[in-house]
Amino acid sequence: MLTKGPLAKIAVLVAALILFGSADAQIVRWEPEFRFSGTFFPAFAISAAGKDSQGTVDTAQAYGFLNSGSFGVKVIDAPAGALLKVQIEIPEIGVLGEIEAPALTDGKPKVIVPRLSWSQNKLATISQPISSEVVFRIYVNGVPAGEERRPVRVRAINDAPLRSCGQPQQCRDYSPYMAAFVNENHPVIDGVLRAALDIPAMPVKNWTGAQGTEDEVLRQVWAIWYLFQRNKMTYSSITTVSDVRQDIFSQTIRPLSQALRTSQANCIDGTVLFASILRKIGIEPIIVLVPGHAFLGFYVDAQQTKPVFLETTMLNDGNNPFNKHAPTKLGSAIAKFSGNDVHMQKSWQSFVDALNEGQRKYDVALPNFGKQAGFMIVPIMKARQSGILPLPL
Repeated sequence: MLTKGPLAKIAVLVAALILFGSADAQIVRWEPEFRFSGTFFPAFAISAAGKDSQGTVDTAQAYGFLNSGSFGVKVIDAPAGALLKVQIEIPEIGVLGEIEAPALTDGKPKVIVPRLSWSQNKLATISQPISSEVVFRIYVNGVPAGEERRPVRVRAINDAPLRSCGQPQQCRDYSPYMAAFVNENHPVIDGVLRAALDIPAMPVKNWTGAQGTEDEVLRQVWAIWYLFQRNKMTYSSITTVSDVRQDIFSQTIRPLSQALRTSQANCIDGTVLFASILRKIGIEPIIVLVPGHAFLGFYVDAQQTKPVFLETTMLNDGNNPFNKHAPTKLGSAIAKFSGNDVHMQKSWQSFVDALNEGQRKYDVALPNFGKQAGFMIVPIMKARQSGILPLPL
């Protein structure tokens, strides 16, 4: 018969084995993962959220919300049969995400990517980059198994990622997310459309989109063109990106309301502005990107088989009838009384010239689309169908 002493020793030994066995069971080898090295783009996070409407994706290399996730955890080794929980947080801006996944079964590393939650209104207020910290946590069967903190650069809401390169020859293209800056739902567009129709002697009387003839479609786009010429919308070459890195290429885009308020736009600002308005009235736009430049395309037919291209930077060049002086009250009164605006013919010719220049640039770039970095065609409808949402800017 065992005495109390030996029984106590056995109990201690069993407890120790259980304790250490449990500790061993929680050992997991892992490391943090960034979509954009050391960087978080609020614009990408918001606009890509709709791409995960079908739920999680499970591949041999990754599990979770792979289309919209900005961070993940690469699990290298974990206890067999364990349930893993990954939690990722940027406390300063209220970004948090977590996801559960079974442990590896084939012994190969796998990236687990949670879907992030946030306050859209809070992210939309980030008007300049900030330095912050992202916290990565992993749990095994509900027990904390590790935490790591990494510095992260949170970019401004109007910074758009274009390309991210892990290595020089291993780049991912993010230019389709330019479509997020096209916001056909922005409330200021209604005022723009009313202002265009209110121009004295304006031949366009209503917005029919792409349901009419090709000429009617062109006339509607010209009506917006003419309004901006009258308002002296000017080309501005301000394109400076707040953070410049060799492995992440991005572009700063003025919010729609800011471009209208200041009457200034660079090539991408003007393209996005026109695209937002055209989509609102039922004309499907296209963003055309070439290295160092962007210009507008749009379809003149409802079937979207006939694209034309417009160089928006020519809006306020020397052919603008209001290039040197704004419309006068007297001139507007005469146009309203007579039903004729002498400036419209010159404006229409400047519009035709911009169409020709857009077509010329498209023809030059055509052999490079899909083959060379920096050349991209972004049809906005296709972007929406893929789940890329407009930003609330």
